[in-house]
Amino acid sequence: MLHLPVPRSAPTRTSQLLEELVARAPDGPVDLEWLLSHLDRRSFGLLLLLLGLLVVVPGVATVATLALLFPAVEMMLGHSAPSFPRFLSKRPFDFKRFKRFTVRAGPLLRAIENISRPRWNARHDVTDRLVGLVVFLLGLLAGWPLPLVNVIPGIVVVLIAIAYLQEDGLLLAVAMAAAVMSLLGLGWTLWTSAAAVISWIAV
Repeated sequence: MLHLPVPRSAPTRTSQLLEELVARAPDGPVDLEWLLSHLDRRSFGLLLLLLGLLVVVPGVATVATLALLFPAVEMMLGHSAPSFPRFLSKRPFDFKRFKRFTVRAGPLLRAIENISRPRWNARHDVTDRLVGLVVFLLGLLAGWPLPLVNVIPGIVVVLIAIAYLQEDGLLLAVAMAAAVMSLLGLGWTLWTSAAAVISWIAV
């Protein structure tokens, strides 16, 4: 008897996961503990997407940047699910602003999804650790106290998260290349800025 291979089902679209999560959110402030309690089995990917978007949103970027470091470290350590220390997980933030931002970002997310498809060949544990390392470095860079320095790392984290959720190895490679360029470019800018300040102080 001939057994035909069962076609692999495509993962749920990232924009759909995001819309479902936003729809569940209460009207008032929420905290990271609430977010973690509403994530599915792909919690790392969706959490990175949420935090990457929050890093770009004014008013909550500082908390989101700090929060981004914790799942990144846990991915590097091979943990199966994210967690936060209590002082961070219970800190509320205004989710209404995030809702408005996701509405504006929705068309861009769907455009990326339309050109993305599952192309996942790497081992998950290796991929998780690599993604965790890159996101950790982007989080450190986004936390540098300069105006708008958080925007590019936040956007790159969002791109990495979409590739991770969509299981798209090609998009992930593109996102990693963008991360390396961002780290080198912003790193050079911060280095030259610091050198200029030191030279000014030394005069």
